[in-house]
Parts: sequence; structure tokens; C-alpha cells
Amino acid sequence: MTKNILLSAILVLACLSLQAQDSLGLSQTVSFRNAVSNNMGVKFSSVFSFSPKENTVGSPYLYPDWGRLWIDSMDNRPVARSVVYDANIDLEKNMVIVKGGDGKAYVPDVNNVQAFHFKKGTEANAFVAMQVEGVNKFVEQLAAGKYRLVKEAKVTFHPADFVDKGMVQTGKNYDEYKKSYTYYLVKDRVPVKVNMRKKQFLEALSSDPAAQEAARKFLAGYREPFDETAARLTIEAVNK
Repeated sequence: MTKNILLSAILVLACLSLQAQDSLGLSQTVSFRNAVSNNMGVKFSSVFSFSPKENTVGSPYLYPDWGRLWIDSMDNRPVARSVVYDANIDLEKNMVIVKGGDGKAYVPDVNNVQAFHFKKGTEANAFVAMQVEGVNKFVEQLAAGKYRLVKEAKVTFHPADFVDKGMVQTGKNYDEYKKSYTYYLVKDRVPVKVNMRKKQFLEALSSDPAAQEAARKFLAGYREPFDETAARLTIEAVNK
């Protein structure tokens, strides 16, 4: 009798332990995975290509073909063991595209996803959900910590506008996707737009003298031009 009670207690504890582990792991990806497995979302063609159409320069996508996606956070909780997906992101539409098991492309519901990252060869890109100018969207996270540096991609489509007036020719004879980026410094979930110029970037830290001093100290020994890489390294130094 005592032995049976003990075994039952062990079984209950084991089940609770597994449930707790799963709550921080694969169970967090269920809605995302089911959206793909059950063919929910927007269906594309069975042979989906991210290559630009003929006579088109540039692309609205992050990668020229499928990358590998891991979910990092759902429902404000970390995902310990994410399912790995073949995926890409349409930066123009702020839309995650996932390759289903049937080889077709789908757009699953990502409303509960707070963070994910991509890998393509040696390249890695992390994205977080953030409200930018009143719109919820995924932005690329360049540095994380007390201060986060993120960038918002904007893609604009420019149709061909070639005009031939005999002796005078103007415009271009091809369609083009152009990307531009806006950078934000985030503290306590409040994004502040920052300029990719050293002086203006440092001014964005003026309300935190210790952080500003750490940034100045790092940049004093940095010999490369101030660009996205310099900004990322500066915030990483500030967060140490």
C-alpha cells in the first residue's frame, strides 16, 4: 500500500516537472506550429521563389531564399526549445513566411510571438516585436541589455519610369525595391529615434550620465567610421 502511494507521488511529481519544462519549451510554439501544420494563414504557391521578378532590382525579403527560424519568446515567456522552421520575412509587409511540411509557403499567426531569430549560413538576425509610431511590427535587434538598439526597415517600391523623348531620355527602365532604416534606442520599452552620427547618438544618452560616459570612453578608442556597427558596439559597451 505504502509502495503504491509512493509510486503515485513520484508519478505526479514527474508529470508536474515535465509540464513545467514544456511550458517554457515546445508548448509555447504550438499555435505557431499548428498554423503551419493545419494549413492556416495565407497560402502561396508550392514552388515559392524569393528571387526578384524579371527586370526588377532589389527585393522586399530579408534573404534571397529560405533561412532558418527559431522562436525565442511567446506570450512574454522565453521558449527554451523552439522548433526550427524554414522561413523568411517580407520586410515591406512585416510578414513572416514559413515553409510548411508540404513544401508550400504559409503566413502563420505571429500575434503571440515577441522575439525570434534567423540564421542563414554565417549570418544571424534577431527580431523583436515593438510598437513603432503606433504600429506593432517586428524590428531587428542589434544589441540587447539595459539599452537595446533596434532598426526598423522600410521598403519602398519604385516602378519603372523610363521616358524616351528622342534626344532626351529620363528615368529608369526597371522596377526597384529600396530599403531604408530607422534606428531606435530602447530603454524600459520606450523607443527613442537615434541618428547614426556620433554627436547626436551620444546626445540620446544624455539623461543617463554613466551610460553616456561609457559610450564616450568606448568611442574614444574606436578608430572606424561611426555607422551601424559602431553604434552596436557602443551599446554593447554601455551594457557591460
